[in-house]
Amino acid sequence: MIRTRPLTPFHAALAPGMLVTALALVMLASAPETARAAAADKTAAKAAEKKSDPAHDAMMAEMMKLATPGAKHGALRALQGTWKTVTKSWDGPGEPTITEGTSEHRMVMGGRYLEQRMKGTVWGQPFEGYGLTGYDNRKNEYVVMWVDNTTTWITTGSGHMDEAGKELIVKASDLGPDGKPVEYRMVTRLVDANRHVFSMSTIAAGQEQLIMEITYTRM
Repeated sequence: MIRTRPLTPFHAALAPGMLVTALALVMLASAPETARAAAADKTAAKAAEKKSDPAHDAMMAEMMKLATPGAKHGALRALQGTWKTVTKSWDGPGEPTITEGTSEHRMVMGGRYLEQRMKGTVWGQPFEGYGLTGYDNRKNEYVVMWVDNTTTWITTGSGHMDEAGKELIVKASDLGPDGKPVEYRMVTRLVDANRHVFSMSTIAAGQEQLIMEITYTRM
């Protein structure tokens, strides 16, 4: 048989205070959790409010549509692969300078861009170029950018592909060596699955002058 000690007057007086203190400690301990729960409920309410906003939903749907690659991007897949390049370049009247190299083409960014990494020689020096070609769903046109180790600037342009998907025509504006504006017309023509030809011409006074032609043959 277990005997319990009776509460002394001191303990009897102390017991209610201890109970209050214990309750206070429990309330203090639960306060942060209560605050976190309230914050979570507030965040969830805001998220639900956004989800139910028709204007916000429409904007997000349009953004997803513009960010999704489609058939226009898929047309660039025909240019994927490893290619041998033969480049003809004209600095003026007469026979062109001919050089050879290689180029690696692959689709990147989830099929949104065709990446090109080209190596060869120019003016007897090692040449390295890098380009991206994509399709801008906002503007409904193809877009290109190009950089290489013979310049310190980025060349950009835009254009369209024919219905058959065999010819991509791009125009670009840049500055010539004399600092004056120059218009370029660049054409990529798919001959067959294993060969395509890129040509670049300057446009002045309505006349085109061919300055470069690159033939890509699949390796």
